[in-house]
Amino acid sequence: MATLPRRLKAVAAFVPPAGCLADIGTGHALLPLYLVENGTVTRAIAVEKEAGPASLARSAVAARGLADRIEIRIGDGLSPLRPKEAEIIVIAGLGGEKITAILAADIEIARTAHRLILQPMNRAAPLRRWLVENGWQIEAENLVAERQKLYPVIAATPGTSERMDWLEEELGPCLLASQHPLLEELIKRLTLRYEKAFAGLSKAPHAGTAARRKELARRLAELRALLQKRTPLL
Repeated sequence: MATLPRRLKAVAAFVPPAGCLADIGTGHALLPLYLVENGTVTRAIAVEKEAGPASLARSAVAARGLADRIEIRIGDGLSPLRPKEAEIIVIAGLGGEKITAILAADIEIARTAHRLILQPMNRAAPLRRWLVENGWQIEAENLVAERQKLYPVIAATPGTSERMDWLEEELGPCLLASQHPLLEELIKRLTLRYEKAFAGLSKAPHAGTAARRKELARRLAELRALLQKRTPLL
């Protein structure tokens, strides 16, 4: 059976039993191979944008004798898919803004999937915001540490949900609600990022950045208060 890195194992854990899964930006087709071989999905569509990577994926699938169950398609984003063709759509290993752009470009195809499983490498907040604003609800999340980085995994299904506040967008509503074991580390890293942004604006203050500095200061105060709540008194 194909082996997966920790990040993709977390993605695979969110895949329910299904007839067809589409993996967008499949690489060497590791995820489709794993899910077909272990019986989670009956068949898969592995999509790559360029012919070269698609050829590598096709070779990997053929080597495992699964060419009849994993189809390699070449195309941009969701465009190689037909509506209702894939019950599960996975987009992993891309930036949050790129994932958002892929979904927005073919939103009608995306809306026919039963579940989206998304693993942004960065910029998860705008992706979460876009999902909620465009008819998805975030039903599950995980956070994975790999090579000193933290990667969120987001499972979304069609439905309506309340607008998130900025903390939920940045940290993840499900991660906050479940008090994920890596949440504290995520908060610390986000705090550091905001501190650097605030320091950069403070070095050359002018009227045009006053509102941004004020907003950053407010967010930093909320993050520090959140960390303080999580730190037991000695």
